[in-house]
Amino acid sequence: MINWYKKLLISIGTITIMIVIIFTPLLFYVFNLNYYLSLYEKNGVYESIDRQDAIKLTGELINFLKNKEDFKPFILKNNLPFFTSDEISHLGDVRNLFNKIFLAYYISSGLSVFFIAALFERKIKNYLKNISLLLILPSTLIILFLILLYFFGQNFLSLFDKFHTIFFPQGNYAFPESSTLITLLPLNFFYDFFTRLVISSLIFAVILIISGIIILLISKKVFKNKLQDGYFERI
Repeated sequence: MINWYKKLLISIGTITIMIVIIFTPLLFYVFNLNYYLSLYEKNGVYESIDRQDAIKLTGELINFLKNKEDFKPFILKNNLPFFTSDEISHLGDVRNLFNKIFLAYYISSGLSVFFIAALFERKIKNYLKNISLLLILPSTLIILFLILLYFFGQNFLSLFDKFHTIFFPQGNYAFPESSTLITLLPLNFFYDFFTRLVISSLIFAVILIISGIIILLISKKVFKNKLQDGYFERI
């Protein structure tokens, strides 16, 4: 039976692992230049922005979001201007949001490892059962959440607007369709990005559930073998 201390670890660990599942794909794709370029190709961005300009703009964008350096304006082809001060201001807010998200991600990752270690006990069967629960519970909750999120995402424009209203209450996120930021990152780009994140988190969660089930089966096998060994020793 799980005591209160281990219940507490599993409860908090469930939250931290959910955060890890949700944000691991974001950490991978948000700084992945090749993934951006593939979405540009898919969504016809190169019809409006020169490919080399798009690559250079995206490199500047990724460096900015990584908090490494500020933008270095340059002259674009097709009479497109560089990002305006309003666009850069919004991207600064995006960078701040990412910094908070990834801080929560790294803290959650460290805590998740700590909780897995803290659950250790001499009875290996109980330890394995607790670990399996720590993998299965948050993954199941995340799958339910992602299914709901995916259905809400069918009306992506509404979801996109609500996201900005919640996380950017200052309201500096509306730009004309002709702006360089919207031309480079159209709505369909974000829809594809959103879909990839949902699917990747879903796959991650399924892998953790399968891992948890395997660990649970191993714990039962270990316990069964010990019972058999004890029985034959008594005989």
